[in-house]
Amino acid sequence: MSNEAVIGKFVNRYFYTDVDVVGKIVDTFGKTGIIVESYTAERDPDWKPEIIPGGFAGHCVNNRSQRWIFKPIEGGKKIRLRVSNRFKKDGYRIQDEPYKFYDYNF
Repeated sequence: MSNEAVIGKFVNRYFYTDVDVVGKIVDTFGKTGIIVESYTAERDPDWKPEIIPGGFAGHCVNNRSQRWIFKPIEGGKKIRLRVSNRFKKDGYRIQDEPYKFYDYNF
């Protein structure tokens, strides 16, 4: 994938079962560098977790139907990252869409 092919895609970071959006790729530098505009994710107010008794403190029956609203952080810093083996080991992935998942069952 060329540097220009990633512009407009999103960087998401996976932490075990949770996923956070990092931001949108707005530019590149060098052979493997990307510049990412910081994004935030807010839970869609129309979606609420449905918790029933079970598990540690409860079980979220609609965990996989989460909805999030993604927005750039106003005045947020642009992040410079290098796409390398360390990038992947640290849980970063370049994807077409922003993604957020909070595991209410963990």
